[in-house]
Amino acid sequence: MHLSSEQVLEWTLGERCAEVGRHLADCRECREELVGLQDGLRAFRQSAHDWADAPVRVAVPDRLVSPPVSWGWAGLTAMVIGLALFPLYLDIRETQREAESVRDSLLLDQVQTRLARTVPQSMEPLMELMAEEREGGQ
Repeated sequence: MHLSSEQVLEWTLGERCAEVGRHLADCRECREELVGLQDGLRAFRQSAHDWADAPVRVAVPDRLVSPPVSWGWAGLTAMVIGLALFPLYLDIRETQREAESVRDSLLLDQVQTRLARTVPQSMEPLMELMAEEREGGQ
């Protein structure tokens, strides 16, 4: 009977058992499997160290992929947008002025109506009654 993969791995990781040690001393096939695993781990460790020790080379292009936007173009764009929207702004302001003028006219009409009354509105029915009596008495 041979060692299981778990037993070989435990031996490789340093968890040594006397029974596994005796088996490895007697069984050439399990010993070769253990050596193969250890060689593979050593090769991996060495390649990781070699990779970590290698200098990092980062290629930075001389010129960026897309040229930066110049402030001249940005200013020109803002001016064109402003000129395009200016008539719209003027139209909105004119509409607001017209609406204010209408509201002002309505308010003036209401004030004029109240000032033109000779008596308060609550007394108008009494004034009408008195006017009817005068007309009837003449």
